[in-house]
Amino acid sequence: MKDLYYVLMKNNLGNASTCRKLIKQGKITVNGEVIKDHKYPVKFSDQIIYQQTILKAQPFTYIMLNKPKGYICANHDLKYPCVIDLITNKDCYCLGRLDKDTTGLLILTDDHSLSKKLLLPSNHVIKKYLVETQKKITNNLKEVFLQGIIIDHNIKCLPAEFEMIDDFHCYLSISEGKYHQIKKMFKSLDNEVVNLKRIEFGALKLDERLKEGEFRDLTNQEILSLL
Repeated sequence: MKDLYYVLMKNNLGNASTCRKLIKQGKITVNGEVIKDHKYPVKFSDQIIYQQTILKAQPFTYIMLNKPKGYICANHDLKYPCVIDLITNKDCYCLGRLDKDTTGLLILTDDHSLSKKLLLPSNHVIKKYLVETQKKITNNLKEVFLQGIIIDHNIKCLPAEFEMIDDFHCYLSISEGKYHQIKKMFKSLDNEVVNLKRIEFGALKLDERLKEGEFRDLTNQEILSLL
């Protein structure tokens, strides 16, 4: 749930100071009651009215994209196509980046308040990937990843959860987002990542009905799982 003043800002009623002032002056009603608490938690079902106009209780955009290879997580680039070109709302940004050759679950939103909660390393949000390797793997790697892999000569990664699928495929869940982390982890084990696909981000799972390059809006339930 979002603070009332933040929802008003997204409804284009002004900056944070202006919206707090409108609330303090008693000019905003929620479900027929005057609300003077600017941090009032707005629910999707709330009816917010300002000057006889019904405002959007959920004015933000939350998109799930099945990112294809070859696209970078940026809004503008002179060399490579950008994921923003695949969606309709150009005001969105990528919530957690994927490498150019990595596919799968990508969240795009215009809700900037989510960055701190989902991207700060200290919050340890789990990201799950489907990994295809060049060389054979064994289930012995489960304990190796739990102990923490050393990358870049002296950087120890946090414990990761390894789930073997077959000789060349596994699931790997990490709570960090270091540059090329999974590729470097396998490289330190004398192996190479051939294909990498993110399938989960926190409580959100990739909708497998989405083909690469396709997207859809998140459901209210999915949005709440992120907030």
